Amino acid sequence: MKIRFLGPVQAPPREVVSSVEAGFEGGSVRSLLEALGYPPDQAWFLSVVSGEGRLSPEDRVGPGDEVTIMLVVGGG
Repeated sequence: MKIRFLGPVQAPPREVVSSVEAGFEGGSVRSLLEALGYPPDQAWFLSVVSGEGRLSPEDRVGPGDEVTIMLVVGGG
């Protein structure tokens, strides 16, 4: 897995990210965020994007995926 962080999102320590990249066996976006150390309630404030676009917290990601994590940005 390859994880990137974009913008002002608070990224976990590099050693945590490296561990998750090497050892995440797949699961929901929510479980990926929890593995990275984000509290469960933050899943709605983070945008996780893969090649297919923005993923919901219940979407599945696998060990071969590349994802980008950023803050949700709204406008109006």
